[in-house]
Amino acid sequence: MAGALSDPSRSRAVLIGTHAYTELADLPGVANNIGRLRELCCDPGVWGLADERCRVLRQASREAILKAVEDATAGATDTVLVYYAGHGLVDPHSGELHLALPWSHAGPSYTALRYEELRSVLLHPSGGRPAARRKVVILDCCWSGLALDGLMRGPDVAPAVAVEGACVLTATAATRQALAPPGETYTAFTGELIRLVEAGVPGRSDLLSMSALFEELTAALTAKSRPLPQQSTRQTAGEICLFRNRAGAVAARRPGQAAPPRVPARAAAGGTTSSGGRVVPPVRRPAGGPESGWPQLIPVALTETLTVRLGRYPVTHAQFGAFLRDPENARWLPVAARAAGTDVDDNYLEGWSGPDCPAGREDHPVVAVSFPAARAYLAWAGRRMGVPLRLPTAAEWALAARAGRTGEWWREDIAAGRVNFRGSHAALTPVGEFPPNPYNIGDLLGNVWDICVDDTGSPVLRGGAYDTPAARLREQLSPRSPVECRGNVGFRCAGDV
Repeated sequence: MAGALSDPSRSRAVLIGTHAYTELADLPGVANNIGRLRELCCDPGVWGLADERCRVLRQASREAILKAVEDATAGATDTVLVYYAGHGLVDPHSGELHLALPWSHAGPSYTALRYEELRSVLLHPSGGRPAARRKVVILDCCWSGLALDGLMRGPDVAPAVAVEGACVLTATAATRQALAPPGETYTAFTGELIRLVEAGVPGRSDLLSMSALFEELTAALTAKSRPLPQQSTRQTAGEICLFRNRAGAVAARRPGQAAPPRVPARAAAGGTTSSGGRVVPPVRRPAGGPESGWPQLIPVALTETLTVRLGRYPVTHAQFGAFLRDPENARWLPVAARAAGTDVDDNYLEGWSGPDCPAGREDHPVVAVSFPAARAYLAWAGRRMGVPLRLPTAAEWALAARAGRTGEWWREDIAAGRVNFRGSHAALTPVGEFPPNPYNIGDLLGNVWDICVDDTGSPVLRGGAYDTPAARLREQLSPRSPVECRGNVGFRCAGDV
């Protein structure tokens, strides 16, 4: 059942690693990844798979990989884990992800294994064989976020055999390369995964769910300014637990002692200390609400005397959808708000169906919202988070974007790959896909324009968007009216300390 340890007697794992290549650069850390992960999967104190239930494939062929995955999927009645580390390749015509094999070339995709083939055997083992009801795929390769599209589902899956839960955890976003730091024992992503499983996570429960691992990985990799992981789950897959927590909260406290309060991992990534060193109390979230449903606020010391909280990312489609689902906000549903015509224009939430955003956009910044709609969301979210929220001022935005730097600081952000603008990805991307700036704030430049307020309280736009040329990223624009809704304009939260 979800939330319990995946039964090692009814689960299987296939660990695939390609570390040496004839045409691509070797990745020596991959061999270490595979060896240590196998030890952890078979350790009775971590998961406890029997040796025969944990298959390791090094330098394997396409046929060997697909057969091993198919056999494991058919042989597991609880959970099957498939892990791959190596080079990731993108088909130049279809844009599909391919997993590199020892003899793969950077150009011809037919020399590698299509991820879609691996996904297919996970869903449908041949010969009518049964398939494990829960599946976890972990990919440590460049462009691995491409695997998040079409996660473990398809119209041909009959309800009687549909997967109960499927989770894909990737080392990077769809537009990002993975990292194998020279001189380090493991690759960047898997190294952090191994560290978390080896040492455990203080304050977490006795089992590490996939959701908890993702949060801790994000926090650890953010702290090191390394590529950020991505995760997508189906149904209860976020609650799948493959590993015991060696630093589990229950094991660490006396019988009958209550669990201590825990600062969420994503908040901890930004710390509870401002950039000026002053300790700032954490923002409380509503009890029972998922962390991902509420904006994450980072305390930032903008000057010696001014510290504010800023949204680490713009408000997302999913977060704004939660606002629309509250009956008290019915007037802000797209049809009702457009019909009223007082607070939005006809472009408001284009593509939405009631409180439902366009498919696949849940983690993208919400766009096509007006100044009044943004303020209504902030008032609502602030009441539930227990902290007054507002839009940032243009001056606060500028100080946060500069992040204490002098000179042409924006060029540093562009060179570091922190900016989604016309010269980079040039399309709206999920929050967190581009690394944050030195103050740990993401998407200040690029992705979407931020709605801010000027000294008179009127709306202004800062930061540029995915379709903005580099030369205009630092401009300040005024919307044609407060009710204007544009497809490249979003907003983030701010609050006083």
